[in-house]
Amino acid sequence: MAEAVEDAFRYGKLVLATTTYNADIFPFMRTFIEHLTERNYQNRTVGFIENGAWAPMAAKVMRAMLEKSKDITYLPTTVTIKSALKSASIAQIEQMAKELM
Repeated sequence: MAEAVEDAFRYGKLVLATTTYNADIFPFMRTFIEHLTERNYQNRTVGFIENGAWAPMAAKVMRAMLEKSKDITYLPTTVTIKSALKSASIAQIEQMAKELM
């Protein structure tokens, strides 16, 4: 965890990817984002990849957790994967990659 937090501060762009877990996010990702916000994570660009079987909401939860961070720019594209990777999700990933350039 410490290395991941360190890397998040080292780079100007970060993509957070997790599953929806009981209408929330996977606990390890929640802890990771809490570590970032407790250490004043700011002035960065953040993108989201969410996965969920029928009601993915991980991106919404992660974005809400980062609301207290200053000067966060969010990528326009959020990748949504519903259980398995499909052509629409691949197109979103390709678009996100362009936005990260």
